[in-house]
Amino acid sequence: MLFDNVYPVTCHTDHVGQGSTFVAIKGNNLDGAQFIDAAIEKGATTIVIEKGTILNQQPKINYVFVDDCRTSLSEMAAQKLGNPAEKLKIIGITGTCGKTTTSYLIEHILKKAGHKTALLGSIKNKILDEQEDVLLTTQSSDYIQMFLAECVKRGVEYVVMEVSSHGLALKRTHCLQFEAAGFTNLSREHMDFHPTLDNYFQTKFQIFDQVKTSGAAVINTDDEWGKKAHQLLENKKYNFSKFGFGQKHSPESKISIIQNDLNMLRFQITGFDLTLNTQHLLGDFNAYNITMASLICKSLGLSEKKIVTGISSFKGVPGRLQCHKLKNGAMAFVDYAHKPDAMEKVLKTLRPQTDHLIVVFGCGGNRDKTKRSVMGLCAANYADQIIITDDNPRDEDRQVIVDEIMAGIPEIKKSCTQCILDRASAIKTAAQISNPNSIIALLGKGHENYYLIKGKKHHFDDFEEINKY
Repeated sequence: MLFDNVYPVTCHTDHVGQGSTFVAIKGNNLDGAQFIDAAIEKGATTIVIEKGTILNQQPKINYVFVDDCRTSLSEMAAQKLGNPAEKLKIIGITGTCGKTTTSYLIEHILKKAGHKTALLGSIKNKILDEQEDVLLTTQSSDYIQMFLAECVKRGVEYVVMEVSSHGLALKRTHCLQFEAAGFTNLSREHMDFHPTLDNYFQTKFQIFDQVKTSGAAVINTDDEWGKKAHQLLENKKYNFSKFGFGQKHSPESKISIIQNDLNMLRFQITGFDLTLNTQHLLGDFNAYNITMASLICKSLGLSEKKIVTGISSFKGVPGRLQCHKLKNGAMAFVDYAHKPDAMEKVLKTLRPQTDHLIVVFGCGGNRDKTKRSVMGLCAANYADQIIITDDNPRDEDRQVIVDEIMAGIPEIKKSCTQCILDRASAIKTAAQISNPNSIIALLGKGHENYYLIKGKKHHFDDFEEINKY
């Protein structure tokens, strides 16, 4: 672990110790009030709960009634830990796709330039060179404050973090002020949480309310929602600097791609004198990720030379177009793409590089069902052969998920589509039907090394699996 498991202020009994403050948050599935007795038994001496809650108060326990437990959790944790965010430079990246790669890039560039860094994201959380695996893109605010306090202890200067819509909506990033914020793009995702796409956008847009007046906002304005965000920032006349970029709509910086194939991505950015090259980040979408990282680092005062040096030495992100060459000469790419927009970006990148594209994918259970048929159609639009399989079915019927994906595949493509529920068998089949010129796209799980079904977690790793062939 990166820091002590006992928190001075927390919303989870796992982190309660002697003298802790327990904040009873009412969630969608569980009410924190149910765990007050357990928290007291573990040593909590202060209980924070929302006004109007009826409960049996115990002697010698301090009860604090508040309007909003979520904001109180963040504020009280920050205060108890000495407001660590005020001693750090925090960069936040939000959007549907590209958050992880962009965050990894920024952290790497800063570290390569000699700064002490930390990273909060969807794959790993890292302080200097120590890291731990994570399950949530944006952790609860008590964890974030503990993380930041540890960063201060270790002399960290910059913290780069992915900021999810859940993190903003549930006030996990409350009390944070960003040195810079990036908006990558927005497409259908988390429709099981957000009632509309506009609500999803408005939630994401909240990140800009937390940017320092001396800070910067960097936005992909080729994305229709990014363009809207840039316009809103202009209309509301925020005081921080604004950088819109893209290939088509580029208010401040234009991307000009020179080479984009499996060997190299080369492009230029308006305002940069140097050409950016990378062999580890392929595709148009990575040009956007690299541009955002570059503009943010430039806004932080890094020289172009240091930025380019950082990019050229970057080795990529686990499970993001992670490449393996099969024994028969075929190429396989493991990617986390688990939503239509991300899937299309990956397949659009790979399609021109082969005359035989095999796509292996599924859709997660207990998640947005509306995207399943859309992803089926996306696969059909690009693939020569499709294999539909499992992707963390959780508590849903595996066959029902597959059937809902199949509903999006046109009749003309069904003859080249197979349904193989067992993911290991699906990957084996993809390897068997490949030839030296084939590209296999293994989509959905990316960096994940587990498989969730009926409440149980099983070890499974796409990259590990395809390396058998």
